[in-house]
Amino acid sequence: MNIKEFCHAHEFDLSKCAVNLGGGSFTLEELKTSPAEFLSLAEDDFERGGLSALINATTNAKRAIVCQLDQLLISFGYQSFELNVPKKIERLRALGLLAPSLLRKVVKMRNVLEHEYNTPDLHSVEESLDIAGLFVMSASAMFIPFDDVLEFSLPESNVRDHSVTHITVGLCREPRGVFYTVYAYEPDDSYGRCVGQCEIPSGHILFEAMVKLSASLMLRYKVDQALDNFEKAYTQL
Repeated sequence: MNIKEFCHAHEFDLSKCAVNLGGGSFTLEELKTSPAEFLSLAEDDFERGGLSALINATTNAKRAIVCQLDQLLISFGYQSFELNVPKKIERLRALGLLAPSLLRKVVKMRNVLEHEYNTPDLHSVEESLDIAGLFVMSASAMFIPFDDVLEFSLPESNVRDHSVTHITVGLCREPRGVFYTVYAYEPDDSYGRCVGQCEIPSGHILFEAMVKLSASLMLRYKVDQALDNFEKAYTQL
């Protein structure tokens, strides 16, 4: 049963519910070489000084950024190694994991770093390191850990008309993929009695909207916009 059929079966409209974070423990996948390791190499190169070191610092700053893009996307179930950098950034923007202003800086820096045969100047390398460092550290801080559970509940005025009073969704990562598991609850003496569940796979329009909503609630950044984005995604089901 897909999410549309699931909500219809339980007469539950996610777009008309209150939503809150429910905690969680979702962390990033480990890579053989981490973004922080590439960043450390870039900083070491810069400290050594000289033309060769500046070129290496520029290259490793770019690697740190691309590696961070890959780590984020792989963690959410995307085949990131099969995407070019613009596509990686497009998917990351859809997930809403980082502020658009930072992504714009990353895109700008990436375009500058593509001209690797130009001799890098000291200021450009310093700026590259600053942006790469901000990007990597921001992503790392957000996943200590990521609040991967969302709780949707009906307004009290509507509870008497529905047997299901609330739904929870939680991120899962298993060998078969990454997905949200959705649980529906009827009221009882405690939290509620689970009466059904379904899954929302990575790449689904509602999957991306839920990740974006979690990120916005965590950061308290453009929450209304994220809620509007979620409602639009839900109406497209």
